[in-house]
Amino acid sequence: MGVKGDALWEVQWHPGGSGRMRRLVLTRRGLRWAVWALAAAVVVVLAVLAALPLGLRGFLTSFTVEAAQRENRDLRAKGDALREEENRLAAALRERLQRGRRVAWVLGAPSEMWQLPCAPPPHVGAGDTAVAAWLVEQGARLDVLGESLASPRFASPSPLAGLPLACPVDQARAVPTALFGWRLSPFTGKTAPHYGITLAASLGEPVRAPGAGRVLFAGSVRERQANEWTRFGNLVVVDHGGAVMTVFAHLRDVAVQRGQAVVRGQRLGSVGQTGWTRVPALYYEVRWPLPGGASPIDPGMVTLTLPIEDIDARLADPTGGLPAGFARVDHLLGARVGRTPRARVPFQGPSADRAGAGAARPD
Repeated sequence: MGVKGDALWEVQWHPGGSGRMRRLVLTRRGLRWAVWALAAAVVVVLAVLAALPLGLRGFLTSFTVEAAQRENRDLRAKGDALREEENRLAAALRERLQRGRRVAWVLGAPSEMWQLPCAPPPHVGAGDTAVAAWLVEQGARLDVLGESLASPRFASPSPLAGLPLACPVDQARAVPTALFGWRLSPFTGKTAPHYGITLAASLGEPVRAPGAGRVLFAGSVRERQANEWTRFGNLVVVDHGGAVMTVFAHLRDVAVQRGQAVVRGQRLGSVGQTGWTRVPALYYEVRWPLPGGASPIDPGMVTLTLPIEDIDARLADPTGGLPAGFARVDHLLGARVGRTPRARVPFQGPSADRAGAGAARPD
């Protein structure tokens, strides 16, 4: 309530019962002091906040900035992961396209389907737009190639079941030590043509037929007139039809005989160290009908899981430009077979033998 004199307001408390009345009087001077004290307190608070490292604005926005920084870090991490996945997809796409080109060549497709080289993916620092454009372009090419290969109008030299598509040894247990092409001979120290691929593996590792066919030769050569084959030790040659043949050399034992029909996956023998080899290894050779007769080609052209150094060069010339100095099969067919260790197959009983005749035997 208002009062006279210097007072502005007076507030009274009247407690119930016999309590004494209390009052508070606010004067003009007290009001001025209260206003000045409140202003001073505000100034002090602002000065303290301004003295902080972030300042008043930093103090008010610090939590928002930290949240934005965390979000930016998460976005960068996701972007890096997407770019890595993009590069992985590009490498996988190119690998499948290169295999598709080899399949087209094997099946006898027109040259326009496999002759055009596959452009490499953009470099790692290239923009996402360039990589995406490459994926779209090469993916469309792979689709067209796949649709064309599904057509039955192509005819390979050998029936599909006879094509040597499978690797003759378990690749998880074998290491390529010499690829198709020119190499330094470990025996002469001179550069010499290598008409197949050498796969080092454990002694006794099973060697299986990569495709169906008939055995042309099984054993070892002892006659001087066929001495070009003696360095192969124990060997097996399989005719897959259409002048497609495979050669398996340095075997420890032989599980088939001449004239026997074999199917893909059937055991031919095991990895050995016979002939010209310093370690247990399998020499594997693929011969393909080319102008001028069947000639050794890079096995990776047909057995797609085998390594191949330059797919474009091999498609241009499957023989790798090697001279025609390879061992002749006609010299081998008339040769006398030497004594060769036979593979030992566990006895399974008469009924099992009859049921498994002509089929692959388990090791």
